[in-house]
Amino acid sequence: MGAMFFGQYLLSKGAISREALIDAIELQRRSNLSLSELALRKGYLSEGQHAAIQVRYRTSDADLETLCLESGLVNRAQLDELIEIQRSDWVRIGAALVAGGHLTRDEVGARLAEFQNIQREADRKLAADFESCPNPDLVRSVVELTVFHLGRLTNLPIKLGSFSEGAGRLRPGRRRYGMKLVGDREIVIVLDLPPEVARLVAEGLIGMPLEAETEVTIDAVCECVNIIGGNACTRLEALGFRLRPEPPFSSAGDKPATEDSSAFCANVIAGEQGFDVQVFLW
Repeated sequence: MGAMFFGQYLLSKGAISREALIDAIELQRRSNLSLSELALRKGYLSEGQHAAIQVRYRTSDADLETLCLESGLVNRAQLDELIEIQRSDWVRIGAALVAGGHLTRDEVGARLAEFQNIQREADRKLAADFESCPNPDLVRSVVELTVFHLGRLTNLPIKLGSFSEGAGRLRPGRRRYGMKLVGDREIVIVLDLPPEVARLVAEGLIGMPLEAETEVTIDAVCECVNIIGGNACTRLEALGFRLRPEPPFSSAGDKPATEDSSAFCANVIAGEQGFDVQVFLW
């Protein structure tokens, strides 16, 4: 069994129903507020100020704690208060299932112990698979940065599921978004996204509802790739690589990004969906 979320594990074992999982996730959404949302609720930020911080959050790798302080609108004492509120109000999926009457505390505890053992083994395999590829630090940095940004933009629970070497082909029902980094060497970063995930990425970047597979949505996801590529160049400089990004591209075809190189592919779990991050190296 590969990496998954605890709620998905419980569902796969028949311990809960899909309706129970949806109910628990909805409870989490109501309870687990970000620092800027809490600041808005407490009156430390206006709607406009909150929106401005969210824009910066979606397009950078800075955390909300830093952005709130840098804005000058929330002081250190207020931020510490918000952090304490967030910690006390934060609800994990197991607690949400107990609160909804779907499981007892003892049932959650027993299932959690099973799940953690399985996930430790999955994490060990994932680490070993990364180490087996050429330039593992480079590939891991690119994959983790991509996952980080898409997690922010989609607001979905997101984690690496598996990692392997493959032919780099696009799966049916997905669209390819990518960018080449050139310089000391050439790297192509590719995101193979199903329409719904692409739509959530675009909405997260633009901050308004969009339809899937429109020109606006495709352009927004390409801009997300642009952000990832720029940040990747900065991060990889610390590993000794001097790179610059070329313009992002998008394609619905099934050919690999390059015909003369295999891809290192990370399958990513995003809520109940998934997508692939592929890295082509020369």
